[in-house]
Amino acid sequence: MKAQRKTTVVHIKSALPVFGAAAVVLIGALLFPIYRFGWFAAVAVLAAGAYFFLDKLVFTGRDEEIVEELYTGDKELDEKIKYSREVLERFREAAVQAGDDEIAGQINRIADSAEGIIDEVIQDKGDRGDANTFFSYYMPTLDKLLSYYTQFAVSGKGENAASSKRRIEGCLSMVADSFDKFLDKLYRNEAVEIKASVDVLKTMLRMDGLSGKTDAPSAAPTADIDAITSRLQKEAEMEQKQVAQATQG
Repeated sequence: MKAQRKTTVVHIKSALPVFGAAAVVLIGALLFPIYRFGWFAAVAVLAAGAYFFLDKLVFTGRDEEIVEELYTGDKELDEKIKYSREVLERFREAAVQAGDDEIAGQINRIADSAEGIIDEVIQDKGDRGDANTFFSYYMPTLDKLLSYYTQFAVSGKGENAASSKRRIEGCLSMVADSFDKFLDKLYRNEAVEIKASVDVLKTMLRMDGLSGKTDAPSAAPTADIDAITSRLQKEAEMEQKQVAQATQG
């Protein structure tokens, strides 16, 4: 899963048409008395023509994609997100340099889930309170452990370095599993909303006689549909509160 980004295409003009127009002015100044208004105007027209010809037909420039990472607009939270993304970049680099496919896979799993958590926090304001520990403790701690691990892997010698390296490797799988569960926990709001939407959709299809049930009426009053929708929404809200209470407990 990739971090949330906004891509904008920007057209970058070439500087060569400007140089072409300047060359026309320079040549005109050498060949003609451009201190006279008539010659000055003629050279100016030629320079403008050269610019537009080169700009539109020869050196047309290029389109460039500008990638901007998305944030929440909350300054304090955005600083934590920026720092966490820097940590994940170091995780990706460590995975490449790990020299062990299993260790690299676990590191990448952690990075994938962490990116998903960040994306979910950006998209859903309701998840930001739950992610406070993730940003304030988990990411700084993992960053510190990764720094030690890289140090031990490159230049660590002796039993203390070797045992510390093994200890860090031993916790990677647990961290990866925990981050997967935490990301799934953040999806609960979407899960409740989807359940309510599906229930309403099924009910309306039955009421319109489109679900394969022959005993369903062919049409339903708008008031009945509104009542059903309202009831299902209340049930979804109650279920969401129960899930939140169970999670906090």
